[in-house]
Amino acid sequence: MPFHKRKAISLVPNPSTDDFGDNAPVWVMRFTNEIFTDYEDYVNRYFFYLQKNWQCETTGKSGLSYEEALESEKKAKSAISNKFPVQLRKPLLRYVQFRTERIDAIVEGAWEELKDIYYQDEGINVKWTNKLTYSGTILKVLPKSQWTTIEGSTKEPAVPGQYYVQVLDELGNGIEDMKRVVDCNVLSRDRLAFNKNIIRKYVRECTNKENYLGAPWVVKPSLCKKYGITAKMPAALQKATNDPAPELAAAKKARLEAVEKAKEVASKTREDTPVEPKKTIKYPIEDLDLDLELVNGTKMNSLETRPGPMTDLSVPQSMFEAVVMSWQFLGSFSSPLKLTSFGLKDFEESLAHADVQQPCVMVAEYHSVLMNLIIQDRIEGIAKPILITSTSVNSGNNNTAASTPQAREDREDSVLTEDEGTAVDIGDSASASGQDEFDQQQQGRRVISHRPINERVAVVGQAWDQKAIPTSRDGWEAVLVGLINELGSFESIPNVDRILNHLVPNDSTVKEDIELLYPTLPLEDKINIITFLVEAAASTSSIRLYIDRCRELLKARRLELYDLNKSKKLLQTERAEFDRQEQDRESGEEQQRSQDQEQKGQKDSAPATRESSVDIREDHDSSESQLSRSESRQEKLRRQQLEREQEESKRFEDLARQRAISKAKSAELRVRQVQRKKFIERENAITHREEQIEREMARLAVGRVRPLGKDRFYNRYWYFDGITMNHGTDRIFVQSPSFLDLETLRARDDQEDVLQRFKDQDQTGTMEKILKKHEEAENILQGAKEPKNKKTTTKGGQSHSDSDDSDDENQDKEKSKSKASNGLVNGAGHHGVKQESADEAVQVDNEISLWGYYSEPEQIEKLLMWLNKHGERESALIEAINRQFDMIVGGMQAKQKEILLQAQRNAARRSVRTKTAQASEGYLGYVNRASRQETRLGRYL
Repeated sequence: MPFHKRKAISLVPNPSTDDFGDNAPVWVMRFTNEIFTDYEDYVNRYFFYLQKNWQCETTGKSGLSYEEALESEKKAKSAISNKFPVQLRKPLLRYVQFRTERIDAIVEGAWEELKDIYYQDEGINVKWTNKLTYSGTILKVLPKSQWTTIEGSTKEPAVPGQYYVQVLDELGNGIEDMKRVVDCNVLSRDRLAFNKNIIRKYVRECTNKENYLGAPWVVKPSLCKKYGITAKMPAALQKATNDPAPELAAAKKARLEAVEKAKEVASKTREDTPVEPKKTIKYPIEDLDLDLELVNGTKMNSLETRPGPMTDLSVPQSMFEAVVMSWQFLGSFSSPLKLTSFGLKDFEESLAHADVQQPCVMVAEYHSVLMNLIIQDRIEGIAKPILITSTSVNSGNNNTAASTPQAREDREDSVLTEDEGTAVDIGDSASASGQDEFDQQQQGRRVISHRPINERVAVVGQAWDQKAIPTSRDGWEAVLVGLINELGSFESIPNVDRILNHLVPNDSTVKEDIELLYPTLPLEDKINIITFLVEAAASTSSIRLYIDRCRELLKARRLELYDLNKSKKLLQTERAEFDRQEQDRESGEEQQRSQDQEQKGQKDSAPATRESSVDIREDHDSSESQLSRSESRQEKLRRQQLEREQEESKRFEDLARQRAISKAKSAELRVRQVQRKKFIERENAITHREEQIEREMARLAVGRVRPLGKDRFYNRYWYFDGITMNHGTDRIFVQSPSFLDLETLRARDDQEDVLQRFKDQDQTGTMEKILKKHEEAENILQGAKEPKNKKTTTKGGQSHSDSDDSDDENQDKEKSKSKASNGLVNGAGHHGVKQESADEAVQVDNEISLWGYYSEPEQIEKLLMWLNKHGERESALIEAINRQFDMIVGGMQAKQKEILLQAQRNAARRSVRTKTAQASEGYLGYVNRASRQETRLGRYL
């Protein structure tokens, strides 16, 4: 607390609630939080704090106002706490406790006491065998029984001891090969962390001392409790100490006696039962345990229920995750795809676009760029193994395109499928013998059954991988048909036959017809197609090369960030040294001002002496004039004039010297201001570059999108902006808990209470929906499994038990396990067995995850109020949201302004709009500038 004329001033106590009514005005002091019911008292106290008579308790700087002294104490305490080593704090305070010497003697004694003694885990400087000094740490303080003669030294072990040390690298990590026992004479501390000046400041900060003579230095009670230092004053010292205020001592004694008497009465009345010590809770803790704990008698979160997220998604809940994944891939890899980024809303609307008369350019662009990557690898002959279909296997079909390059035939001969089926039936069962099937399996090819699709599909999509799709995107739908026909399967594209039959409905279908048929596909099929293309493009060479390049750039950014951290630490050290010099200079100037004031006071008393000396001189002159008549009056006046001129010239010299000193001080002050400004500019530049690197690292970490965090009920929160593009969504998405998260909730002893709290605190009813869907999924999957003892019928018509044939049992188990793990079911198997229950189980499992979003800044504020900073998961989530809070809220506000401006433009327009005007807005006005720029560059070259 700041001192007023070297004395501590107590704050005004807060008034009682009985002193004023409910609506009575009060005045609060801004920097002390004192409350006044009288305005005049408030003003008087305020001007009292404005006086320049306050002194900083830590630095001793005077001539400050109360607020300036308070700020000076805060800065000084922060600097001291960061500099002074942690290991030396307890020994120093133990040494200072109850000493009565002056501060200079205490500092000198502490310095001599601690300068050659080191402690475990303390950072030190050690001289190694090559006479170079390294940074290190003390691993162990060796007892005297373990002292030994150091290798290469003829001297006895140095006193006070030996230490087992380890050298540290630049990152502060220990070097395993550089450990040894050393004497204390080769160790030293950093002079900026351990010196007499910082010892003095730390002692003043951590201790109190009364003003009377012989008062001891007393360590503050909180530090005594923290470091285990005795707070009871020795009896001899307490007896020798004279209290300067007998009345105060008597009052203290009476109060202590009253407290002791009250304790005795209370101990007699209460039962003699052992009291268990109250356990101190160390936060953060498990989030679900926080609602049962109270801090200071109040709940630790402001809102009882979580603000309900909006769930009006433009795509089905079961497909939303696939849409987000595809959009994120297109944005993250926009550079190798040569695709201009677009927002998530535009992507969703483009998928739902069904207007046949008005083609959507965005749909053509992102389908074409994905297929071009696949086609490029096919042309270069570096395509990875793919799934083959019946048209690519059926060599006896006359409608199948057979004019393919030899390289392509060689690739297809080495292709493996991921189906568990048997040999293909090509209309005639005799055309594929058992020997052919055996030969194909021996060659490593697993084939699938014939798919009931139109034979025209192969003709429409033939030669799809012979050349890339042009920038005009003409005929991309036919290329899509050929790609799906050759690479697609039931596992990769659900309802693939329905899609192909929809795009090529009959034998008269031509490529121009597919352009009109694609927009009419169901939204679910469109999402399945784009998901398949994204997964196929992710394994192409262009994407892999781009990922490798991003990894190299990411490594370079990490190294740059490491160098910036080193520069920042060095700058902080220089800034601390500069501030220390500033404080020393200010204290020196303060002393100089006090000396000048003393000299000025002495000069003020000089005129009377000078006048008396003048009178004496005049009397002396008169006596001389009487004694010496030879001196004329003109000579006397001339001599007096000469004295006045000398005094005037001396005064001018003093003024000139003062002006020079003032000018030099002003120049020095300007230089220091420029230097301080340079420090600030360098710090700002480093901070700005660190922010840039963090944003670049987020974009370079492609394929590593992670959620912001989870709340207490394991709801996951996602923010995609800044990863793919700025203001791509302007939302925070919320995903319901996964199956494993729900199992974690159910494994708790208080699962019923937790699930009930989830229902009570969730306004959208998400918990009830999730539990219901999980129960349905479990029941359906359980019903889809065959019992172990169920009888089956063989081809010969004989029935037998599963237990009788171990091979059949193992085979059934493998099939059931494969279906349950993959979640993929064929629409028509070789034996024609329908898996309706398994299909339903997969569908329910896909619909378990529920999504919502927050799109308004007020919702984010309420969410932060609901989250609890004392929980493990929610504290990390709060930190992640606050780290990107400006970008999140800024994007939401910009989106709201955009919607408002769009509404104003729509209101100003005529009610009937042309298709040209519609096509220039939103996703219909999309232009792939990246592809156009590349085309112009190619023409120029």
